[in-house]
Amino acid sequence: MPTTLLGTFPALLPGTTSSVSRNGLKKTTGSILFKPGQESQAMTLASSQGSVFPVDPQVRTTDLGLMDMSFDAYTDTGAVTGVFGTEVINLSKSFQSVIMQATGSADPVPVTYNWTITEVWILDSYTNFKVITAATSSVFLPFAPNLLSKRMLKRIETGRRPVGGENNLTISWQNFVSGVTRRNFGTFDEVDIITALEPTIS
Repeated sequence: MPTTLLGTFPALLPGTTSSVSRNGLKKTTGSILFKPGQESQAMTLASSQGSVFPVDPQVRTTDLGLMDMSFDAYTDTGAVTGVFGTEVINLSKSFQSVIMQATGSADPVPVTYNWTITEVWILDSYTNFKVITAATSSVFLPFAPNLLSKRMLKRIETGRRPVGGENNLTISWQNFVSGVTRRNFGTFDEVDIITALEPTIS
């Protein structure tokens, strides 16, 4: 006895599932049943769930002569999350000073002092997890708005320093993007943006 199929095709089959990644990218996985010749309509139905990737979903022929398309579609939920990290760095600078010094009744003579100041710092970094379009350049990704903290752990002095000579480093700090990781899903990229502190010794 022949099987009679009732309904309108293409049809989104029950059992569609969705999940959201840490970066806020929503993935919808499902299947669409359609008649031969309805490929474009089936793709339109799949695209109603998001941006389809891969762009050529797997299609198989069922025992009933219909086509079954399995697809993954992606949408950006707009969620932005992040996590702090820690970095320990060594900063150092060498100094030299020539001072006229007298010994006893002798005339003053130039004495050269050489010393090095090393400071060990612990710094915050921050990684933003978000979604951007694949066409967005990494060059223009924004800095994390989070305030990054820093703390000096210790200072080490080597060599010979004169009285009144520099005994610490003068450092200016600036936020900068230290790393970008992208993972492509067709129209969208998941992106991890690491913001860190960059020191400049003056």
